[in-house]
Amino acid sequence: MNHVIPKLSNYKLKRSLALIVILFIWISIQGQVNSGYSILVAGHAYGAHAGTNIGLHQPLMDKLHERTDASTAALFLTGDIVNTSTTASWAQVAKELSDLGYPSYYVMGNHDSNSTGKAIFKEKHGGAYYSFTIENELFVVLNSTESDRSISPVQLQFLSDVLQNAATSNQRVFIFFHEVIWNSHEKYRLVRSNSRSRYDLIKNASNFWQKVYPALRAYPQKNFYLFAGDVGGNPDAIAAFYDRWENVTLFASGMGEVRDENFLEVSILPDTVSFKLIPLKEEVKMKSIAWYNVPQKPQSIEGPVKVSSSELPIKFEVFPVFNATSYRWILNDGMSGSSDSAAIDLQFDSNFQTGKLMVSAFNDGFGESEPLTLNIQSSDYTAVGENEVNQGLTVLQNQQSMQIVYHSEKITNGWIRINNLSGSLIYSDQFLLHEGMNTKVVDKDLTGKGLLLIELSFENKRFSQKMVLYE
Repeated sequence: MNHVIPKLSNYKLKRSLALIVILFIWISIQGQVNSGYSILVAGHAYGAHAGTNIGLHQPLMDKLHERTDASTAALFLTGDIVNTSTTASWAQVAKELSDLGYPSYYVMGNHDSNSTGKAIFKEKHGGAYYSFTIENELFVVLNSTESDRSISPVQLQFLSDVLQNAATSNQRVFIFFHEVIWNSHEKYRLVRSNSRSRYDLIKNASNFWQKVYPALRAYPQKNFYLFAGDVGGNPDAIAAFYDRWENVTLFASGMGEVRDENFLEVSILPDTVSFKLIPLKEEVKMKSIAWYNVPQKPQSIEGPVKVSSSELPIKFEVFPVFNATSYRWILNDGMSGSSDSAAIDLQFDSNFQTGKLMVSAFNDGFGESEPLTLNIQSSDYTAVGENEVNQGLTVLQNQQSMQIVYHSEKITNGWIRINNLSGSLIYSDQFLLHEGMNTKVVDKDLTGKGLLLIELSFENKRFSQKMVLYE
């Protein structure tokens, strides 16, 4: 039997083809939207102060031309785009950027800010501060040179208006300026940005914490990402920075006079934003962005709370802080020892009764954490009552083991140390505590019998209890 395939009319055929084309375009658009996009952020882009280039830093341009990522949506130059703001310099910058294949946005720096630079910004962006959107993200460029190392009142009003008028879908806001104006906070007193942005020079100029930060915190439902570019331009400067305050995340990157000069790649996906520092030198490996920050306070000091001067040097240590380059130990009278690492061996004078051991984490170029304190007593010091020491710790035993029972309010790290009657350490272990009640089982074969001092530390708390173990 012969089967006859009906022919489609020209109208139906054209309609079917049109639907297929529309479906293909829709799928393509959806794929592009879901795949996200990236932006590049480069600070101090003219490079070295003594450089002979009149345009952009050549290693930056070399690296940008190596990139073939079609998802790049924009390049932001976060100030000090040119060394000297002349017509020739700006023409050279425009020429160098012309064949990158994606738009560039200028941020005013102190080297850029004269009548020529202002005219260039006026022609390119309509002024030295402006805003626009890419897909669902809001981008705001501010000028921190109009009011020296601050955000001028007229720009504060501009920022307020932009945020008030932003679409509800603009849940992520990216804000750019040149100087590291958040360095006016004492937390950043040791951050070695470029000289104009260091704490001593900016603390009395910047209004970031008084005006800008509160304006952003007024929108807790939005995530703000702030970028500065005044780093990398002095031989002793840092090349990048990161920190986070509530829903406000702070970044800086730069180049010119440091070995680890870089620019920042920001990947913006529908459900996440990620950050990667791109070094300009092939031999340089950048760390994760979170490393470039003031270190966190150490979690807990492991070591006995009761000591004897007759013991050999006693070891105290902290879990290493991931971005610490050294540690500072502060000793009270009656203690002796020295270290710049996460551990220290201490000796105690014969007349030592009680004192404080303090340690802070240090990251060269960024600063020092708050200190962590451990109260230490001599083993014959009796001013503290047993009831005060024993709170929060219960010890049970059977013929094979003892069970140390304690409560933790959250998941954290803990330490157990057991000393014998003479004060010698006979057992030590560090472990993970779970939220709620915890039980640590210790085999009696590891401790022996007799009078023991059991010490537990976690969440900056320390408990101890004496226990007589039987066979």
